[in-house]
Amino acid sequence: MAKKAGKISLFILLVLVCIYLFLHSSIFNISKVYVSGNKKVTSDEITALAGITPGENLFKIDRELIERSVKIHPMVKNAQLIRHLPHSVEIKIQERASWAVIPYEDLFLLIDDEGHCLDKLNKLPDGNTPIITMEKMPERVNLGQAVNQDAIKMIKTVWKSFDAQDRENISQFHYMNSQKSLLIYTLEGTEVRYGTLERVEEKATNFTEALKIEASLQKEGKDQLDYVDLRFSGQPVVKTRT
Repeated sequence: MAKKAGKISLFILLVLVCIYLFLHSSIFNISKVYVSGNKKVTSDEITALAGITPGENLFKIDRELIERSVKIHPMVKNAQLIRHLPHSVEIKIQERASWAVIPYEDLFLLIDDEGHCLDKLNKLPDGNTPIITMEKMPERVNLGQAVNQDAIKMIKTVWKSFDAQDRENISQFHYMNSQKSLLIYTLEGTEVRYGTLERVEEKATNFTEALKIEASLQKEGKDQLDYVDLRFSGQPVVKTRT
C-alpha cells in the first residue's frame, strides 16, 4: 500500500514539474502588448509605464505591480492586465473623465468627480461644468493630485440631487473648509446657504422653489433675492434686496 502511494506521489510530482516547465517555456513568451479603453492617453504612454519587455514569460510578469504602475498616470482611474494565451498581453484601462473646474491662482484646475487634477487650463472649458471655489487650497497642486476629496464628494452628491434644469442656473459652489459646509451661487447672484449634507432631497426641492421665486421677482422687476437659507428644516429663510 505504501509502495502504491509512493508511486502516486511521484506521478503527481512529475505532472506538476511538467506543467511548470510547460508554462515557463518559450511558447508563452510575450510577443504582443496592446492597450484598450484609452481615448486621451496614448498606448505608448501606457506600455512605457507598464514596462513589459517582449520575450518575457506571460506567467512571470507581476500583474499587480504593472497595474499599479499604469495607474500612476494622472488620467488613468483604473487598470487591468489580462493575459491572452499563448503570447499576448492586454492592458485595459479606465480613463478619468473631467467633471468640474477649480479656479487656482491664474489658472483653472480641471478635475474628475473624485477631485483628481487632470489638467491646468488658461480659460474655462465650454459646457455646463461645475465651478468650485474653496476657502483654503493647497499651496501647490500637481497633475494627478487629489484636491480636497471630502469637499468634491459632497459637492458631487449635491449636484446629482438637482435636476438638469436647476444645474444650469448654478454659477458656482463655494466650500467652506472650516465649517465643512457649502454655499451655492446662482447665475443671478443669489447666495444659497446650503450647509451640510443633511436633508439632501428636501434641500433639492427647496432649491427648485428658490429658483422659481428668483425668476418671478426678476420678471416683475421688483426686489431681487439676496440669499436663501436651506440649512434648517422646514420652509427656507428668504431675504430680498431692492
